[in-house]
Amino acid sequence: AFAAGGGGGGGLSAAENASDAADVGEPAEAGRLWSTDTTGAERHTVVSAGGAAAAGLEVAQTTVGEDGAYATEVRCAEPGIGTWFAAPGGTELEELRLLLANPDEEAATANVDVYIADGPVYSEETRGIPVEAHGSSEVELTDLIQGSRTAAVHVRTNSGRVAASLFADHGGSGQDWVPPTAPPSDTHVVPAIPPGGDKRLLIAAPGDNPVTVGVRLYTGEGRVEHDTLDGLSVPPSAAAFLSLPLGEQTGTAVVEADGPVVVGADAVRDDGGDTAYSAAAGPLQNPLEGTAVVPANPEGTSSQLVFAALDGAAAAAVTPVAEDGTTGDPVRVEIADDRTTTEDLPVPDGAHAFTVEIEGDAPVYAGRVLTHEDGDDSAVSAQPLLPAPAEVPLPQVENSLTALVQ
Repeated sequence: AFAAGGGGGGGLSAAENASDAADVGEPAEAGRLWSTDTTGAERHTVVSAGGAAAAGLEVAQTTVGEDGAYATEVRCAEPGIGTWFAAPGGTELEELRLLLANPDEEAATANVDVYIADGPVYSEETRGIPVEAHGSSEVELTDLIQGSRTAAVHVRTNSGRVAASLFADHGGSGQDWVPPTAPPSDTHVVPAIPPGGDKRLLIAAPGDNPVTVGVRLYTGEGRVEHDTLDGLSVPPSAAAFLSLPLGEQTGTAVVEADGPVVVGADAVRDDGGDTAYSAAAGPLQNPLEGTAVVPANPEGTSSQLVFAALDGAAAAAVTPVAEDGTTGDPVRVEIADDRTTTEDLPVPDGAHAFTVEIEGDAPVYAGRVLTHEDGDDSAVSAQPLLPAPAEVPLPQVENSLTALVQ
């Protein structure tokens, strides 16, 4: 966790998701790196902040296998009333498990909509899911999507809020968290598609009409031209996939459709031993959303930042932040237009997180690829970088007898 707010009162702590649970971490001050070991936690861990520490708070959990078999990272989900995922499928999938946590004082009820290649599917277990106050629920989706190479999962609440996370286990082919993706839209950008292995774009059209999709694909050498990237047809209320001709290169995918779609990407290592997922995300852009926070590298891992500027060249300053809040020398990254730019994160002594600050007005799409190597084995995990604003503008209030609420 990294609390990016300024000075002042408040603090940060973590506890198991129960009203009477004891803290499993020590409070931290704003502007400092904080971490705790959640290995012994038997329930979901809730991280809460107050005062200055609540501004710009970023939290992620990383798990690394001792033998290099896997590396997983999940960004802690903020409770809400709706979350989308672009999920993997196929006969190799051993488990697709949805975890719902309710940190609030009131109970919540959720429904889960699933769209596969043959259309929408559901079961009794995906309807009216109760999530008690300070409680959690797990929903097994494996049987619903086996036989389909991909799926879209939509979590929506009838009452209350839940924090939703999705875990995919391919057994010998790896396991990882599937990051939430952007809600349905006719344009998406998927950053940080990892290099190597087989890579696919996962696409679903949750509406009632068929959708035609075109894809622009960018690597460090520029735009990839390939016949298969245009004219993909996705049936209504169904999911499809598209193989991405990226080879050993890191990529960024721009999806443009004639109707709303949900998209993500998956990558399977060449030897089939690990999987990684990326998702559609909005850009980092000034003035208020030009900063992101990159969690610290766990021991034995390395990270690569992945940038794409699609509306003009840009630059970013990457600054290490030590555990006590002191900052190191920033590294300036030049981001060429219409290209995927990669930058290896430095490995300073001690525990460090990193801030990424975009220079100029051009939007920049970004992500992180985390790699864990142990001898001949390596594992990869990917996450888009999301804005970490320390200031959120509120709508203007006017003196009027009428109001419009969206």
